[in-house]
Amino acid sequence: MASRADPRQIAKLVKVQHARRAAAEAALAAARDAEMQARAREEAALDDVSVAQDDWLGFLELPGFAPDYARALAARLLAREAVAGEAREECRAADSAHLRCQEAWRLSEAYVKLTEASLARARRDAGRGREEKRLGDLSDRITYAWMRP
Repeated sequence: MASRADPRQIAKLVKVQHARRAAAEAALAAARDAEMQARAREEAALDDVSVAQDDWLGFLELPGFAPDYARALAARLLAREAVAGEAREECRAADSAHLRCQEAWRLSEAYVKLTEASLARARRDAGRGREEKRLGDLSDRITYAWMRP
């Protein structure tokens, strides 16, 4: 007789896969939030750069020239561009992390479906085995009853 998978063991594996999926869902939600926050910081940094550029361009349109003021405006523009660059890199990293978490969640979802299908198959096989045993026992009793004088 072929060995059958124990549905109780597979049920434990299903619980483990459900826990892993829950952890993957939590990680995905955290990664999504981190990505949204990084995008918001990037947008704010780009807005700051735009304001600094407008200030610089407004200064250049003025008739006089103040070197100290020009140096301060240029330094502010460069600093805000550096912050925007860092925010852009942070946004890319958060986007990449979100994609990795999404892939991990999809994989965990596939494992859950696979183990649930295995559990259903094992339960069906176990039920079939019990039915075969019951029919065999019934057949033995009928044969015994026929064989008795």
